[in-house]
Amino acid sequence: MADEGLGVLDFVANSVHIRAAHYRERAAHLRGMAEAEPVGRLREKLAELADQFEDLADILTIRPTAP
Repeated sequence: MADEGLGVLDFVANSVHIRAAHYRERAAHLRGMAEAEPVGRLREKLAELADQFEDLADILTIRPTAP
């Protein structure tokens, strides 16, 4: 029974790690698109979206502090 609980915790931790990595990949892709974009307003929006994906990844990787 305890092994099942640890397995679930491992699954959740791994899932969060994978999702954060995916968000960082999306952010990098959007930044590349922004760098190649000649239209200033669109370039700004792409960079803004990249920042939002980075923020999502950061939120997922924040570790709670022990009391």
